[in-house]
Amino acid sequence: MHKISIEKYNGRCDLLKDSIISAENKINIKKYNEKDIRVEYVNIDLKTSKLINKRKGNYISILFDDITDYDCRKKVIDVASKELKKLLKLNDLLNKKVLVVGLGNSLSTPDSLGPKTIDNIIVTRHLFELSTPDKRYNSVAKISPGVYASTGIETFDIVKGIVNRIDVDYLIVIDALLSSSKEHINRLIQITDSGIDPGSGVNNQRKELTEKTLGKRVIAIGIPTVIDIKTLTNNSEDNLIVTPKEIDFIIDKLALILSKSINNSIHNLT
Repeated sequence: MHKISIEKYNGRCDLLKDSIISAENKINIKKYNEKDIRVEYVNIDLKTSKLINKRKGNYISILFDDITDYDCRKKVIDVASKELKKLLKLNDLLNKKVLVVGLGNSLSTPDSLGPKTIDNIIVTRHLFELSTPDKRYNSVAKISPGVYASTGIETFDIVKGIVNRIDVDYLIVIDALLSSSKEHINRLIQITDSGIDPGSGVNNQRKELTEKTLGKRVIAIGIPTVIDIKTLTNNSEDNLIVTPKEIDFIIDKLALILSKSINNSIHNLT
């Protein structure tokens, strides 16, 4: 595994599945299988939100094994497309105008999931302004705002400026996450309509991207690509996070899964 130095870790993880372990018997978790892929659906109400320190909303966890295998990867894409579309329908967002945002640092492999996913998102907003495109497609814009250390501009300010300037109905925000369980690294997709706190898992928290702050519904999609080394070593002095040694290869596959799933869901391609 590569070792990556970070600022002092604040003990917070990004995954709902990690957060509810101690309170699992108090939370209604709907579990089912789709094409041999495990799916877990949880609705977090206000009371449960306070219990586990997670924002209220709907959370979908898609768990899988070897996405280096083509057949498995195709199954994950099919399931993720279906689950994302169900969440969009639940929020009355099907066939609406969307801004897709890829968070993260393209120069740091474990943090490049957002930018790499954005590369393959089908953009159509300009076509709608010029003419009436194929009815299978909906209006989509995309942006990869980079990171504060590279741009000198807060991610929130960039996204908020775009939302204020162009006509969109909602946002899909993609980010790499941090897990407290090594079994979930690169093997779980989390989808939620509760928004996202960029960088919160590694104590680099930026302003939240939520309906409250942006005035638009925010669907957040993430995959855990790193874990705090303290979880593995039980040494509180360690100040590192780690990621699997094959992350360069895996991140490309994960980004492809997310981009295809998003394209399938926001356009009528399946």
